[in-house]
Amino acid sequence: GCSEQLVSTALPLLYADVLGGASGADPDRAVRPRVQEAVNSLLNRQGTDGAFGLWRIGDRAATPWIGAYVTEFLQRAKSEGYGVPDAALEKAYQALADFSEPNRFTPVNYRRRAYEGPGSNDSTANLRRRAAAYAHYVLARAGRADLSDLRYFHDGLLDATPSPLARAHIAAALALSGDVARAESAFQKSLHVIGFENTGDYYQTALRDVAGVLALASETGRGAVVSAASAAFDQRLKEPERMQTQEKAFVLIASQALLRAAGPLNISVDGERIANVAAPSFSPALRSLGGDGVTYTNLSDGPIFRTVTASGAPLQAPPQVFSGFNAVKFIANRDGTRADLLNIKQNDQLVIAISGQASGERLHPAIVADLLPPGFEIVTVLRPEDGGSARGEGGGPYSWIGPISRAKIAEARDDRFVAAIDVRRERFTFAYVVRAVTPGDFVVPGVVIEDMYRPGVVGRTAASRVQISAANE
Repeated sequence: GCSEQLVSTALPLLYADVLGGASGADPDRAVRPRVQEAVNSLLNRQGTDGAFGLWRIGDRAATPWIGAYVTEFLQRAKSEGYGVPDAALEKAYQALADFSEPNRFTPVNYRRRAYEGPGSNDSTANLRRRAAAYAHYVLARAGRADLSDLRYFHDGLLDATPSPLARAHIAAALALSGDVARAESAFQKSLHVIGFENTGDYYQTALRDVAGVLALASETGRGAVVSAASAAFDQRLKEPERMQTQEKAFVLIASQALLRAAGPLNISVDGERIANVAAPSFSPALRSLGGDGVTYTNLSDGPIFRTVTASGAPLQAPPQVFSGFNAVKFIANRDGTRADLLNIKQNDQLVIAISGQASGERLHPAIVADLLPPGFEIVTVLRPEDGGSARGEGGGPYSWIGPISRAKIAEARDDRFVAAIDVRRERFTFAYVVRAVTPGDFVVPGVVIEDMYRPGVVGRTAASRVQISAANE
């Protein structure tokens, strides 16, 4: 995935490891390797100037805000004993310092401008200010804050920065640097703009921001701000499946900060007192005692919340849905004729062409995922030069597909084809070649196209079936 999603996915694992250790439990042996793998992937995307690519080194697709997000994650991971070289963090800190003052903004190898097109209320000036605010906070956590620049930001730029999270980043940086009065002022100003919506920044939501404010206030011991932000947080909290990756990550960070601030809990399980529980969600004693008929009693001063999660596999394939995206999946023989999926032989090669289009004007950072039936393997992903010409003449060996789109990333995995592309209203097309390898009767999943940061903006085609017979039949 992209760097933002690598961080957002690894954060829960990092905190599971941290909290598991705090509770006296042995960390899950699968956790640390997975977090370290995410760390390594991010470090492999860092250029010589310290900037991180969104998909690969030097791609200039990441905003400087994402650069600060990645750097903070690496900073937290290193503090928990993960392998993060000092030299890599040093370069990352220098990259943050290069854009930490908006008036001399040097975005190094990051995307320089905000999306200011249809449906956006964002601006490049706002992108610079929120990136600079985040950079100041990460530098302050590392003991590298420039207090003069922080005070200038508070006195001259804060009121022109509409993001509550950016204002809270400056507040926390000031608190960590010892300027308590300005920190309190900045936190109060962050509370005043909670609910702000930036329609041009697909990472931002009101829930993400208020969770961030809550975490930063808790981390710096601002009790009154925590109380005010908690009320706003409760109003905006939603079911996990309706959250995008940034919301999940910042809700987790807020929960972690509040848990650390709360201290140990005291509970009883079926009348047996268990005192000084540091992290009940990850305590092996509580996990082993879970089940029907178990009674938990809260003996602590504050409330304790219980979350019950149920999971399972559906009995039938999900139906087609077009909510913000339409999608078409066409399976053909290599000459472009429609394939007879009920009469496929082992070693036959087919072309799977996928196209889609957004129904609105808004920019959508989209993921296209097409799961393979068990009987297929991917031979090759077709490139734009393999398809037809946009002018309708000439083209490559698969010109019958029409123009094939350029993606941020398009790759074959063991069980699926995945592509990432920024979509507005224009139609896009991808294609790849598969080979039938295993005889049998299999479900052909529908292709899914979804906005990475707007849950519910999705297109999915209906499932079908394929029958593959042995080559000698």
